[in-house]
Amino acid sequence: MSKTAVYLLIIFSTFSGLGVYGQIIVPTMETFNMANSPMPDNTVRCLLVDNLGDLWIGTDNGLAHLSNNTWEVFNEANSGLDDNYVRALAVDANNAIWIGTTMGGVQKFDGTAWTDFNTDNSDIPDNFIRTISIDNFGNKWIGTVEGLVYFDDTSWTTWTMANSAILTNNISSIAIGEQNEKYIGTINGGLIYMDADTVITGIYYILNSGVPDNSALTVKMDQVGKPWFAGSAGGLWTDQGNQTWMAFNWTNSPMPTNSLTTMTNDAQDNFYLGTQIHGLVIKRTNQTWGFYNTDNSDIAEDHILSIAKDNNDDVWIGTFSKGLVKLREDYLSTDELSPGQALKAYPNPVKSNETVYFNGGIRNPQITITSTDSKTVYKERFSTTINSFALPELNSGTYLLTVETENRLEVIRIVVV
Repeated sequence: MSKTAVYLLIIFSTFSGLGVYGQIIVPTMETFNMANSPMPDNTVRCLLVDNLGDLWIGTDNGLAHLSNNTWEVFNEANSGLDDNYVRALAVDANNAIWIGTTMGGVQKFDGTAWTDFNTDNSDIPDNFIRTISIDNFGNKWIGTVEGLVYFDDTSWTTWTMANSAILTNNISSIAIGEQNEKYIGTINGGLIYMDADTVITGIYYILNSGVPDNSALTVKMDQVGKPWFAGSAGGLWTDQGNQTWMAFNWTNSPMPTNSLTTMTNDAQDNFYLGTQIHGLVIKRTNQTWGFYNTDNSDIAEDHILSIAKDNNDDVWIGTFSKGLVKLREDYLSTDELSPGQALKAYPNPVKSNETVYFNGGIRNPQITITSTDSKTVYKERFSTTINSFALPELNSGTYLLTVETENRLEVIRIVVV
């Protein structure tokens, strides 16, 4: 069984006309690695959620597919995958998976058949693939270490330092806007902007435009059509229009580092940022920040290589050497529970001496904890409305938590670990 642990975080937000209210976040983390699952390797380089909501996991020893808790593993020995070192994943409109590798070029897997594109059978300039994106017309945009590639399923076009104005051949990430415009990140070559007609409209770097970083490892589009960039030294930034950069870094925000490794954002434009030594950082839409690292959570490792968010609002985190982490954040209100509203307690299982939170406020409760042999180990009457209490020192085991108020009597089974 995978290890699951729960940690709690309270955030506070101010809304005009509504005053200040608290919200409890209950994060649950579960780790999958070679010891407790069919994971082919503990280094997770890339992640993809396909059109059906399934998760694809690119590792240093093959490709894994997770669907409804069922695992499949593809490698050179058991499939048409040409290289076990998987670096990039994309999905097309037909739910075919496009796979970029370090030595085998690009493979397409449609669920049955494998198709290879490499330097021996195509015009792709190099077999080391860093990124793959698919535009609104189904064309493939491929970032290699030897140039930017466009593939329309028939012909190949490549932009390099030799035949264009780009400043490096090392292409790291490609984001595509609603009008089919492209925003391209590079390693030490700044940003490349391209219009819908595949014409380069601008190359922006520190010296000519004040870009925060010449390396953008990940590029994503937000919900209003702005590109966001995650850099290895410049933190997180966006183009607000006409190369007016708005940056978030350790000097002007709660971010603990400027060295980002990967990024994704969801439909609400919460940004999930991977770092090299500081774990996962979340820039939330409500202007609060979240931090998960090995000091304050059960995240397996602080070196994050890949992030994806699935259709169930679970965040999947690929680490450098400790496997795959699944993060679920549940949000609890601190408003008082209504008389008919079911009571829940978090976390459960819970550690001895840890704080137990309820899914809402409870007015003047009496809380009693009894062991399975009916011995009372804790009892307290509160004279105010509470949404949490401190668990006493308890031995590991199962207990009954009784909450009694004027209008409710509920018993919850809790497990102390």
